[in-house]
Amino acid sequence: MADDAKELLTPDGLARAAWTFMEESGLNRIPAELAVSPECAGAQIYEEPLVGIAAANDPLFTGEFKKPQVIGEHFRAPEEWVQGAASVVSFFLPFTEAVRRSNRTREDVPYDPAITNQRCSALWLHARVEGQKLVAMLSVHLCELLQEAGFRAVAPSLSPEFRMASPFSSNWSERHVAFAAGLGTFGLSKGLITAKGMAGRLGSVVTDAPMAPTPRPYTSPFEYCTLCGACARRCPAGAIDVARGCALGKDQLVCGPYMKGSYLPPHGEAGIVRYGCGKCQVGVPCEHGIPKRPVR
Repeated sequence: MADDAKELLTPDGLARAAWTFMEESGLNRIPAELAVSPECAGAQIYEEPLVGIAAANDPLFTGEFKKPQVIGEHFRAPEEWVQGAASVVSFFLPFTEAVRRSNRTREDVPYDPAITNQRCSALWLHARVEGQKLVAMLSVHLCELLQEAGFRAVAPSLSPEFRMASPFSSNWSERHVAFAAGLGTFGLSKGLITAKGMAGRLGSVVTDAPMAPTPRPYTSPFEYCTLCGACARRCPAGAIDVARGCALGKDQLVCGPYMKGSYLPPHGEAGIVRYGCGKCQVGVPCEHGIPKRPVR
């Protein structure tokens, strides 16, 4: 195997390849022609990525994740996406300080289902929409790099086989895959707390390329969450309750309508409608790192 291919098959090599693509593609900045306001034009969306690797035969994929209380039987293990799968690459793209800072305000807007307007920053909405486009294109790019090196690779979330089993569950979960790949643990708000916090986006690729798995520096799926309640206090919809604990702390049936009701009108020639919230991901101890537990 060529040295450049060997270097690619490591978390650091994949992270460098991802960052090079993010910088050179221009997709990591908001195009002026799409910007909903002048201050959004040219803004950088993400910082450098984190990359983790899980073994495709990790028991989490074939056992734990298929349990009804975790994801369910509809979850497809890596082998079901790529025959002979050996590795799962997971990446986390952390939002920049500018994106995060822009959304720390306006957290006290009261929830009224009859009101539909913008309740979070325009920059955050751009990061959610244009940022997700970058996640998709980066996933394709990593697949292409692996294929050029002689391996098979698929991004499950972009596959024709990807399916939603319910409004809040699908046959592939970026968050659970990232947990398996050693990138982080779940928080009360259901996001994943990584070494660079929770505010950002996740993506993944399944491949038959052999790679050494990233060690998981935790044992519990909720190990990094301190149950401080900051995300619950930040949630304008009242969807998060510390008393219910990490596993059941967020009510998606309350969160979903509020998020979709926080939007900007159609913008630009494509008539893109941007909606989102993200208040639970900013202005909290896990925004950009693993929170420190209080000294007792």
